[in-house]
Amino acid sequence: MSATIFLGDELHMHSGELAEWVAAIAESLSVIVALLLPYYNSHKEKKLKRRNVKIVIKKMTERAIRGDKDGVEHLRAMLTNVLFNNLDSRLEDIIDSGQQIYEILKDHRELSKEDIQQLHDLLDQIDNK
Repeated sequence: MSATIFLGDELHMHSGELAEWVAAIAESLSVIVALLLPYYNSHKEKKLKRRNVKIVIKKMTERAIRGDKDGVEHLRAMLTNVLFNNLDSRLEDIIDSGQQIYEILKDHRELSKEDIQQLHDLLDQIDNK
């Protein structure tokens, strides 16, 4: 049984046709979501990884500034690990800044005020990436 919907003097549509249009639109939307969902999840995963790397670099640098030698070693190990598992160009910029921090920390037994300022500047750069 089909009902007719009148939308004016000359424009009308059978309810069966309307249901087909609604079903087609819903099916199209579900295909679009299915196609875009992996890209969205990948983007979220990369963003979370960048955030976590920033946090670790910051914490290990702060430990090293306070004189903890393990902080320098943990920073080196984390940067090496992330560098070999990196597929994200934005994360590469963060790793580069982290490498600069590591180079400052590994070469100085006693950090000068200039070294500490340079470390804080690099950490600020990382926060803005």
